Amino acid sequence: MLNLLTPIQETRAYQSIFAEGKVEGEAEGEAKGKAKGKASTLKRQLTRRFGPVPTWAEQRIDAATVAQLDSWLDGIFDAANVEDLIGPESG
Repeated sequence: MLNLLTPIQETRAYQSIFAEGKVEGEAEGEAKGKAKGKASTLKRQLTRRFGPVPTWAEQRIDAATVAQLDSWLDGIFDAANVEDLIGPESG
């Protein structure tokens, strides 16, 4: 009797793991895209309201979580300046 091996890509375990990884990757990409879009919107609104956004503020915005960006977007109408919204420049 011949013993034929099934290519790993055709096994159920491989396909299941691959599908799970694909879903996780898509979710991560979607989250990064959402954060990037919110950061862009916040910088645009800050520029419109207060003038050019300092480099340190742009860096803080780019590193922020979606929840933090949402908080800053909600607070932009109450802030007196960039520092009032996202905090003072550190360093």
